[in-house]
Amino acid sequence: MTQSTTMQSTDGATTDFRVVAAGILMYMLAPLGMTLIPLVVGAAAKDLGFSDTQVGFLASADLIGLAVAAVSAVFWIHKVSWRTVGLISTLIIIAGNVASAQATSFEFLCVARFVTELGSGGIFSLALVTLGATRNPERYFAIGIGMTIAISVVIFLWLPAIIDASGKNIVFMVHGLVALLVLPSVLWLSTGRAQDSHKEAEASKGSYLPLFVCFVGFACFTIAEGGVWSYVERIGDAAGFSSDHVGQVLAMTQIVSLFAAFAASALSTRFGRSLPIAFGIAVFILGLYLLLQPDGSVYLIAACLTQFAWIFVLPYLLAMCVELDPSGHYYVLTTAFKMGGFSAGPAIVATFLGDNGYALVSWIGVGFLLLSLALVMPLALKLDRAAGTN
Repeated sequence: MTQSTTMQSTDGATTDFRVVAAGILMYMLAPLGMTLIPLVVGAAAKDLGFSDTQVGFLASADLIGLAVAAVSAVFWIHKVSWRTVGLISTLIIIAGNVASAQATSFEFLCVARFVTELGSGGIFSLALVTLGATRNPERYFAIGIGMTIAISVVIFLWLPAIIDASGKNIVFMVHGLVALLVLPSVLWLSTGRAQDSHKEAEASKGSYLPLFVCFVGFACFTIAEGGVWSYVERIGDAAGFSSDHVGQVLAMTQIVSLFAAFAASALSTRFGRSLPIAFGIAVFILGLYLLLQPDGSVYLIAACLTQFAWIFVLPYLLAMCVELDPSGHYYVLTTAFKMGGFSAGPAIVATFLGDNGYALVSWIGVGFLLLSLALVMPLALKLDRAAGTN
């Protein structure tokens, strides 16, 4: 089959429901490896005897693969067949999980997770441009996020107990199985090359310095989230909570995340950008303080607060990057900064963790959140003034 399945309306928007469905399913699959990191970290520590420092670097190796693929997307996304890239990327995810299940050493598992997430990065980039080409991308992104959260709830409710009984390989089997189920939908993507409608001449409209500052602030925010999220399971285990309790907490964070996405969508910029961002980061810091309290109920509240703040602030930072790009050509790098920061977080925490205890996780998170706030708040206030909302 050589004919493109992509259908477009007169304004250039994609209208083929098959292509939209493929984009939603890819959006669901792409972040799954990142979502599973707490379970991968916990299983590797228990089954293979990895130290806290090793599992931190394992988490970063996993995330760096996604970041590398996202960075490369700016060079190939408008030059190659999306269907071909989708097939190759999905097969890489499946093969990487098979290799991960066979791994018994720290080095081999790090390489296997890195390769797996190269595939996830390719899928992530395809999902963004596929859904971004529709007339109502926000609606389809929301559906993709909702599906990701729904599958995460099921995974976190049932998988921890199964891991205890069957070992680490069940995590990789689930990830690979989801990729296998998504694989047929990739055939609905276009066989041709996407047309790059951005004009380099538009770059003269403004400076790229605010965009770069926003990118860095965005990365600082994701460093905080990546460092905390990778150690949430370890913090609960160290506090003596059962695997079932930790799994239920992780599942609840995904439900809360869904409410956070709806809240950000409903609120939009009604009160500008600066106020919601400041509110979200304050909630995040409160969650980090509560996370280390030795109480199961407080641990639940703390984990939910950090994940609510993460999902609530994220769309505001994404939108700021779009608004601050003079030409619109470099916005695709947003995913690279997001995943680059998320992958650096666990490594930064692991570097300083040692015997200092898990309180350091919170302190590092607070530091990067405050740095992010200092970088993005002046930009948010400027955009609010320009829009007349502040």
